[in-house]
Amino acid sequence: LAFQLAQRGFKVARVWSDVVGEDIKLHAPKELKMEFVATIDHTTGAVEETVQAIRALDYTLRDVIVGCETGVLLADILSEALGCRTNGTQLSNLRRDKFEQTEAVRAHGLPAAHQKLCRNMSDVEAFLADYKPEPFKAVVKPNDGAGSDGVSICNSREEVIEAFERLHGATNALGLENGSVLLQEYLRGDEYVVDTVSRDGEHKCVAIWKYDKRVFYGAPVVYYGMRLMTLGTGGEPYLEGMVKYIFGVLDALGIKNGAVHSEIKVENDKPRGPVLIEANCRLHGGDGSWAPVSQKCLGYSQVSALIDAYTEPANFARLPNAPSAKLGFGAWLTVRSPVGGVLKAINEERLDKIRNLPSFISEYIAFPSIGSTIVQSRDALTVYGALNLASNNEEQFEAEYKEAQLLIDAGLFEVEC
Repeated sequence: LAFQLAQRGFKVARVWSDVVGEDIKLHAPKELKMEFVATIDHTTGAVEETVQAIRALDYTLRDVIVGCETGVLLADILSEALGCRTNGTQLSNLRRDKFEQTEAVRAHGLPAAHQKLCRNMSDVEAFLADYKPEPFKAVVKPNDGAGSDGVSICNSREEVIEAFERLHGATNALGLENGSVLLQEYLRGDEYVVDTVSRDGEHKCVAIWKYDKRVFYGAPVVYYGMRLMTLGTGGEPYLEGMVKYIFGVLDALGIKNGAVHSEIKVENDKPRGPVLIEANCRLHGGDGSWAPVSQKCLGYSQVSALIDAYTEPANFARLPNAPSAKLGFGAWLTVRSPVGGVLKAINEERLDKIRNLPSFISEYIAFPSIGSTIVQSRDALTVYGALNLASNNEEQFEAEYKEAQLLIDAGLFEVEC
C-alpha cells in the first residue's frame, strides 16, 4: 500500500502502533522498501501527542489508512481525531475482537458460528457441555491473532482442552498475550476470501478467492494457495450470495471506509449459506504478493482499489460492485517446506521448472539464507514466499497449477535435519 501510494506521487509517513512488535517493524520485502517522510512511534495512551506529531509534519495531511493488523485500532483513533475519512471508534472493538465480531454479525440477523470466549477451564467445560457435533470437530484459536497462527482443528474434547492450555497466556504472532482463547464450531464446507473496499458506506467486492488448504505432513491448516473467482464461475453457485452476506457483515461492523479481508465458509447444498470465520479490517495480507494475479485477471487489485477509494473517487465509482468478468484464470501458490533443519541449498531445477511454465507471471521470494534454520510449514506464517500463475487458457492453467503444486510438494529446499 505504502509503496503504491509513493509510486502515485504521494508523500507517506508511517506511524507505529503501541502493539506492533519489532519483528513486524523490520519486515519489508526488499522490492517494496521505500523512504517514508517521517516515522512516528505511538505509545499507549498518548493519542494527543501522536496527533500533534502528525500535525507538526511539513505536509498537509490527506488521509489515515491502516497498514496492517496491529494498526487497526490506532487507525480508527487517529483518523477520527484528525478529522479524516474514518470508520470512527464507536465500534472499533468489533474490528479486532473476533468473538465480539461474530456476536455483532449474529445480532445483525446474519448466520454466525457457535462460539465461546474462554478465559479459564470452566469456560472450556461449558463450551464442551453445549457443543456436541457428530462427528466431533472444533476450532481453537487466539481471539486477536492473525493468519492461521495458533489455530487448532480439534477432533476430540481432549484435543480442545490441550489446545486451550497451549494457547492461554502464550504470546501470539502479533506479540500479544492470549488472555482469552476463542472456541468455535468447526464450519464445514469450502473456504473463501471476499476482499472489499468501501468509501462513504458504499461497498465494493474487489476479489473473491477460493482457498486451497490441505493437511501437509501432519499440519492441519496449511495454505497451498488461492484461486481467483468471479461471479458466474462454473460450479460455484454461492458467490453472489457470499458478496451480499459480506456487505451485511461490513454494515454490522460499522465499516464505511477502507479495505476488509473476510474469510467465510459455505457448505454445499445446506440452507445455512455463507458463515463468517473472521473479518480482518485491513488489506489482504501476504505483503500483497497476490496483487499481480488480481491485476492481471481483473485489471485492478484490492490495493489499487483502496488507493482509488481515498484519492480517486471517480475511478472507484467505475469499479463493478463485484468481479463478474475476468481477463484470465489465476492463482497464488505458497512456497512450502515439508521438513525443517539447516538450509543447505535451493533446488533451482524445480524452481526453474515453475518459472518456465507459460502461466507463470511473478514471484515473491522469502527464502531463508543458506546455512540458516528453516522450519516445516505448518500455517500461513511458516511459508517461504509465493508464486503467481495466470493464463487466459483454462485448460492450460489447471494443468500448470497442478504441476507447480507437485513441484513445491517435492521440495524446493535441500535441508540437513
